[in-house]
Amino acid sequence: MSIRHFSFASLLAVALGAAACGASAPPTVQMTKSQSAVRAAEEVGAQDTPKAALHLKMARDHIKNAEALMVEEEYEDATLILRRAEADAELAIALSKEEKARADADALMRKVQELKRDME
Repeated sequence: MSIRHFSFASLLAVALGAAACGASAPPTVQMTKSQSAVRAAEEVGAQDTPKAALHLKMARDHIKNAEALMVEEEYEDATLILRRAEADAELAIALSKEEKARADADALMRKVQELKRDME
């Protein structure tokens, strides 16, 4: 009975060890997604809108922190930081687009007011 118990315990230890190794792979896919989101934010001009620029900077900083964590093989923490980076980059995109939409709407409202004055 003790041999059977020992075998089960050994199997359990090996299974847990294998699961832990599988869970600690470098988050390369998440890194790619985060970097792509930062590039997308740059392409829409997030750096030109103050609120968006702040979140773009935060996303870049998160990526640098995640890279350092990956060097230390802290993959789970790196994954979480990279998700934050992606979220900040996506927020930068949304804020940038919102600012541009507001500016366009303001310009159209001025044009409408101008046309109304011309018609009077």
